[in-house]
Amino acid sequence: MFLLQLRHLQTFILIFILPFALQFSLQQLLAALPIHTGSIYTLLFDVLPASVYVLWLWAVGLWLHQRLPAQVNPLYFHLSNLYFILYTILFVYTLSVIRDSIITGIFPLGMLALLMPLHLLSTFCYLYIVYFVARAMVSAEQHQTVSFSAYAGTYFLFLLLPVGIWWLQPRLNRLYLK
Repeated sequence: MFLLQLRHLQTFILIFILPFALQFSLQQLLAALPIHTGSIYTLLFDVLPASVYVLWLWAVGLWLHQRLPAQVNPLYFHLSNLYFILYTILFVYTLSVIRDSIITGIFPLGMLALLMPLHLLSTFCYLYIVYFVARAMVSAEQHQTVSFSAYAGTYFLFLLLPVGIWWLQPRLNRLYLK
């Protein structure tokens, strides 16, 4: 897998620097064009950095899952990733609608009330994604099922990305080379 062969600096640039630079560059390019492109492009550009990060977690989790015993079912992992990406699109769209509504003098409390449980579910899904990847990584390193105390440090390194990438990527490289 290409992502597991990269060094930590290359992974940091690919997952964190490049999406934000691409987002900024494309937004500046669209702003300089004489045509009005609409808000859908801005929406997609705002979703790009979060989606790239979650897709990286998804790819790493899938690769690590292949190295685990067969009894581990990745269904909730897949559903959590899919929900998180779809929710990110919905969240950015909702924020743009709320911004436009506030500009016109209307404050959409109903939309915010609907967004709250969806946001809590998205947070839970993100924490589950990080849990799955961290536990799979430590289980693959130790060749056994591990308890929370064994993978708690790895869990927090995944939560503290982009700082954690400097410690996680070398471990992923070692796993890949085994």
